[in-house]
Formats: sequence, C-alpha cells, structure tokens
Amino acid sequence: MDHDKEVRKILAGRTSSGTMRSRESNTVEFKQSFNKGNTAAYAKTMAAYANNSGGYIIFGITDSPRKIVGLKNDNFENLKQEVFTDAINALFSPAIEWEMGAIVLEEEKEDDNGVIITERKKIGWIYTIESEIKPVIAQKDNSSESITAGDVFYRYRARNGKIKPAEMERIISDRINRERENLLRVLEVIRKSGTANLGIVNYSDGKFSTPYGVDVAFDRKLVTQVLKKAKFIKEGSFNETDGIPVIKVTGNIDLAEEVPVPEGNPDDTHPYIQKQMAEKLGISTQDLYALIWYFKMKESKKYHLEITVSKSGKTHKFSNFALEFLQEKLNELKGNDAEFEKIRIAYKNRNKQEERANG
Repeated sequence: MDHDKEVRKILAGRTSSGTMRSRESNTVEFKQSFNKGNTAAYAKTMAAYANNSGGYIIFGITDSPRKIVGLKNDNFENLKQEVFTDAINALFSPAIEWEMGAIVLEEEKEDDNGVIITERKKIGWIYTIESEIKPVIAQKDNSSESITAGDVFYRYRARNGKIKPAEMERIISDRINRERENLLRVLEVIRKSGTANLGIVNYSDGKFSTPYGVDVAFDRKLVTQVLKKAKFIKEGSFNETDGIPVIKVTGNIDLAEEVPVPEGNPDDTHPYIQKQMAEKLGISTQDLYALIWYFKMKESKKYHLEITVSKSGKTHKFSNFALEFLQEKLNELKGNDAEFEKIRIAYKNRNKQEERANG
C-alpha cells in the first residue's frame, strides 16, 4: 500500500474556508501535534486499530475547526522507532506492527501584501497493520489513558472503546477457523509422510509422543544430540527400503546452537522486549544493552530474534534462555564492579573499536 498517496487522498477534500471534508472514522484519527509523552494514547489507538482492520493516526491537523496546520517542530521526525516500539509493546501484546512516514503539502496563499506565496506544511502519519493474532490485549495499567491490564480495545467509527461481545465473538471465531486450517495443514503433512509409526518431538520440553498413546520424556540436551547424530534428509528424498536409520524433520532447527529453535509465534518463543528484560534482571536498560552487545547475544537465535514491525522499524525479542544466561552472568559479576565497568566502557567505545578493526 502506498501510504503517502493514501494520506494525501484523505487530506485532499476541503471547503472554501479551508476546513477539511474528511472526518475521523474507524480507520482515521487526527492529531494537531506529536508528543512523545502521549505514547500511551497513541498505543491505545494503535491497539484498537490492530483489533479491527488497521488505520492511520495523522499528525498536523487541528480538531475544531479541522484544518491542516502542519507539524511545528521536529518531534515526529526525531522519533526513535525502536524506543517507541518497545514502549507500545510493553503496554500491549502481541506485538503491534506499524509503519510511519511524513509528507509535505504545498499550498499557495496570498500574504498581507497581496503577494502569492507557497506555504509548505509537514504532515506525519503512523499506520497500524491489522493484527494477524487477535485480540491485542493490554499487559499493564496506565491510569492517564484509563487502561487496565486485560483490556481489549476496538476501533468504533471515530473512537476507541472496550471491545463489545459481538466483535470479540467474531475475533474468537476467526482465530478458531485459522487454527483449524493450520491443524489441517499439519495433518496433511502427516498423511503424506507415508508411515503410521510417526512420533512427535516437542523441542521445548523434550517429550516424544508415540503413535501408541505413550509419551516419553527425554532430557532436551539428549534430544539435541540425537538430532545432531541423525541423518537429515530433505522432504521427498526419504527411502524406507534402504534400512538406514534416519529422522525426518519438518521445521526450522538451528543445530549450530545447543537448543533447537522451533518455528512458532515469536511472542511465545521470545516473549521479552529489552525493557522487560531489564526490569526482570533489576538493571538499567543501558547495562542490559552493554551485556547483550558484550556477549554477542543478538547473533544467536537461541537468545534473540529481530522482528520487523514496519517498513523502517524493528524490535528485538529475547527468549527465556537469554534471561537465564544473563542472570547467570550477573551472578558471576556480583562483587566484581571493576569487570562490569570494563563491559560498560567497552560498550560505550564500541564504534571506535569497530572503526579501528575495519581501518
């Protein structure tokens, strides 16, 4: 979708006095300015959009009368997308996907001396994508926006409201239908496998479910070792007549790491954003950034996933393995402030170190 073109279309219709014809709707909301302090309000609207069909927040429009005035400062342009993403996803889950951009409208007008001049007005927009996993739910309270943990907001015409039974029923029904379709796809894969003696390994808990109704639990490290020693074959090249012991694998398994990384919802496999990690570990976000960088945790899918939430925005999600690893490292650093300080200094000077390495 060409969002710049769509925003221009929304703003195009105006009366002779300059008042906009477009009104707020279930996909459009106008704001006069952008202020980082109003992040919770924006997040509430974005969650409501995500639970409906998506929509725009457009900045640079007065409320009454509804006129295009443009943004008067650089707050919107200077928005750090990763910080904003972390803030909205600390309030709501699953992660809200969004995009942002800005356009400049040029309008001719007559100044006080009767001279025709061209006036440039900067307009900012945030577009929230309809969530694939609904409902998007509030994770914690925010009194300024009347948000309570567990709230589900929905976009009704020109307002955000707590979801009503009819819309919630539709969301649940759609989700059940999707899960049924996914299950049918899995069953089709099993049917095509050509064997009745098929078991399922759950990588998260090391359990092996047999076709005879008996579940066997293995140590996860043992499961990994078996997978590493087994012969891996591609779909379609399986030959049951050769008598060679093989394991047929469907899915994404990263054997370069000690723990397989299953496919799944990143909110389940990697549930923590950086702010939440820092809170759970009882350290500052800057110390967390330093530790993540120092131990190269973003290089391992076991610990980290980078999630694209917009055309130019990304968020970083971390697993329970990452939390356990950092807890262990912090225990090792207890009473050794000098070593921790070395890590902080190395992190602050990382750009210089990289320049010397590349020089």
